Amino acid sequence: PEIQVVIAAVLRDHSAPLATQGVAIRAVGRAGLKDVPPAWVDGLVEILGRDDSTLAAETVSTLRAMSIKGDKAGDVSTRLQIIASRKDLPVALRIEALAAVPGGVANVTPLIFAFLRDELKPDRPVTSRILAAEVIARARLSKEQLVELTEILATAGPLEIDRLLTAFESSIDPDVGFRLIAALKRSSSISSLRVEMIRPRIEKQGPAVRQEAESLYRTINVDASRQKVRLDELAASLPVGEIRRGQVVFNGTKAACITCHALGYVGGKVGPDLSRIGQIRAERDLLEAIVYPSASFVRSFEPMLIATKDGKSINGLVRKDSPDEIVLATGPIQETRIARDSIEEIRPGTVSVMPAGLDQQLTRQELADLIAFLKSRK
Repeated sequence: PEIQVVIAAVLRDHSAPLATQGVAIRAVGRAGLKDVPPAWVDGLVEILGRDDSTLAAETVSTLRAMSIKGDKAGDVSTRLQIIASRKDLPVALRIEALAAVPGGVANVTPLIFAFLRDELKPDRPVTSRILAAEVIARARLSKEQLVELTEILATAGPLEIDRLLTAFESSIDPDVGFRLIAALKRSSSISSLRVEMIRPRIEKQGPAVRQEAESLYRTINVDASRQKVRLDELAASLPVGEIRRGQVVFNGTKAACITCHALGYVGGKVGPDLSRIGQIRAERDLLEAIVYPSASFVRSFEPMLIATKDGKSINGLVRKDSPDEIVLATGPIQETRIARDSIEEIRPGTVSVMPAGLDQQLTRQELADLIAFLKSRK
């Protein structure tokens, strides 16, 4: 209790050095308390309300990692949405502020929706695209916004499309359902989709929509023999790869490999470390891992599927397994906390956290260059 009082006092002390307040913010983020002291929340909200935005990014990240409920959630939501609306602040901070809103954004204004739509464009940084998709997935959208979102789905990349699909889970409008199916049929990322990803998103939209979806399911379902044929065709048609160009692809926004995979001391931790992948994988193995990431899983990177009592299904890698909750990594920069008492079933997942369809995002030359670069990692 004494430490809690000290941290709260530092957070609310305008005269405290920024470095000291930064330490207090990090202490809050690392505390991992199930019930966050209200005084801490008040202190963080007060920091966000200041004209000086020096500590804003660290404060928003801390709030995003916390579970805030009850009366305090409204105060936090209001302050975060004010941050998101400020065009003078960095785009990354504004998106993360929306991602930190407890329970998701309840009222997505036209300006906020336009902002998120712009950040989903292919030329935006991968972290911005994924965060924008996460915000939309957790938000409550109007029918008009869902209809507009179906058009965005047609061009969304494999890293964003599954999150965007989540936005349709609560829709019961058949018109939205038909538009969703039509958009998915012409999606550039259709090869990254699985039937089990789509079905929950259209189940509530009536029998006519479910029947229409059957043709989409047939398009998506690919048996093992067709996968082999596809790999054979790709392997035979790839040009000679070049290592330096492959490194550019690995670090670029198209494939975004560095976001999930480590090389030496840099990169993400969601996927396996690829620093020495060339020692253990042949070119064809690498090609299969890129094109069909769900065909096999690296040990300790097997996905888990959790079904909750409210009908949601969450697929990801277990990052924390405690008596109170399970934390799943669901993407490069996303974690989902699931309370134990809300879980209906836990079973092994069949869909990799790494999206399929990267071969559709890359040119044949880029794919060959990427494989050449990975093969050189020894």
